[in-house]
Amino acid sequence: MSKVKSAKQITFTYFAIVAFAIIATHFSLMESTLEDLEYLNAQNRLNYSKEVAQELLSDSHNTSVAIPPFSFAYVGKEALPANITIPDNFQFNTAVELKQEETQDTEYFIMKSQLIIRDQVQTVYILYFDEIYEFSEEQIFWSQAKQLIISITLLLVSFAVVLRISQRLTSPLSTLAEELEARSPHDLTPIPVPKGVETKELLQLVHSFNQYQARLHTSVERERSFNRYASHELRTPLMVIKGAVSLLGQSNEPVFIEKQRQRLLSASNEMNDFVTTLLSLTRDEDLSNLVLRSLDKEEVENILQSHSHLINHKPINCEVILKEETKIKVPETTIKILIGNLVKNAFACTEEGTVTITVSPYTIEVADTGIGLDTKPRGIEGYGLGLVIANDICRKYGWQLDLVNNTTGGCTATITLQPNETPNGQPIDS
Repeated sequence: MSKVKSAKQITFTYFAIVAFAIIATHFSLMESTLEDLEYLNAQNRLNYSKEVAQELLSDSHNTSVAIPPFSFAYVGKEALPANITIPDNFQFNTAVELKQEETQDTEYFIMKSQLIIRDQVQTVYILYFDEIYEFSEEQIFWSQAKQLIISITLLLVSFAVVLRISQRLTSPLSTLAEELEARSPHDLTPIPVPKGVETKELLQLVHSFNQYQARLHTSVERERSFNRYASHELRTPLMVIKGAVSLLGQSNEPVFIEKQRQRLLSASNEMNDFVTTLLSLTRDEDLSNLVLRSLDKEEVENILQSHSHLINHKPINCEVILKEETKIKVPETTIKILIGNLVKNAFACTEEGTVTITVSPYTIEVADTGIGLDTKPRGIEGYGLGLVIANDICRKYGWQLDLVNNTTGGCTATITLQPNETPNGQPIDS
C-alpha cells in the first residue's frame, strides 16, 4: 500500500505533465511564429528590392546599388562584400538567412536572382537587413514572454484549484475507508454516505456496498435460522436414536433387534427429511417444477400419529377431517414438518380435550381445546419456534398462517392455501 500513490499525488503528476506540455508547446509556437514572420517579411522585402534593382541596374554600369531603406543589390558574386559567405546549393528567388558566426544572430537575408541588365542575363545578389525589425522582434519576444509568465501563473492557480477539487472528491472516500476499517467484523448495518461532496459515483459505491452488506447479513441469518431450526427439529429423532442404541445392548432377541433397527431407520429418515426441508428454507430454489399432488387423509393421519407419543398420558382425542380432495404443490417432507409443528404446539397447549385437523382445497386448520394464545405452556422446551418454522414454510410457498383464539377455548391455526399459484421459492430472511 505504501507504494501506491494517492489520488492527490496522481493528480499532481498528471497535471504537471500536462502543464509542462502546454508551456513547451506555447513556447515552441511563439518561437516558430516569430521566425515565420521574420522570414515572410524578408522574402517580401527582397522581392520588392528585386523589382527596384531591375529598374536601377537596367542601363547602369554599376556593380552594386543601394535600395532604400534596408537593401543592397550586387551584380555578380565578385561584387559581394568580402565578409559575405554564400551557402552551397543556393536557389534562385529564395530568401536565405545568414547568421553571424560569433552570436548566431541574424546578419543578413540574401536572395539570388537573374535580371536582364544591358540586354544580358546577369546574376544579382540582393541583401536585406532591418535593424529596426530585429529590435522589434526582440520586443515581441519579451511581450510573448510576459504572456507566457501569465499563462504559467494561471496554470499554477488552476493546479491549486484542481488539487482542492481532488481533495474534496477523495475526502469522502478516505472517510469511508476509515469508517469501514474501524467497524466491527460483526457489524453489518448499512453505512451512511460520508460528509462532503456527494457525487454519483460515491452514492453508487455506498449503495452497492450496503447491498452487499444486506446480502451478507441475509446469508448469516440463513445460517442462524438453519441452526435454530435444526436444533429444534432434530431433537426428537436424535432422542429416538439414542434410546434405540441404548436398548440394543439389553437383548439379543431377533424381534427386539429388528424393532430397534426399524426405529433407527425411521429416525434417520426423519432426520434426512428435516435437514432437506430446513435447507430449502434458507436458500433460493426454483419451485416452478413442483408437481401438483393430492393431500389425502392417510398422509395427515400419519403425521398426527408420528407425534402421538407426546400425548401418551393425556386424555386427548385426535381427529382428521378431509372435506374434499385437496391439491397442493408442496413436497411431502415439507408438509410433514409444517403440519407436524402445528400439531406439536396443539399437543403442548392441550391437557385434555380434542385436536382436530380439517383439510379443504383452500385451508388446512389445526384446532385444539387447550389454553389458547394468551398463555404459554409450562415445561415445553422450544415452544414457539415450531410456529416460526411453520410461518416461514408458509411464506416460502406463498401461503399464509393465522392463529386465532376459539370462542369455546383453545385456538385454531389456519393455513390459507393458494393451489393455483406457483410458489416463488424465495429464501426466508429471519
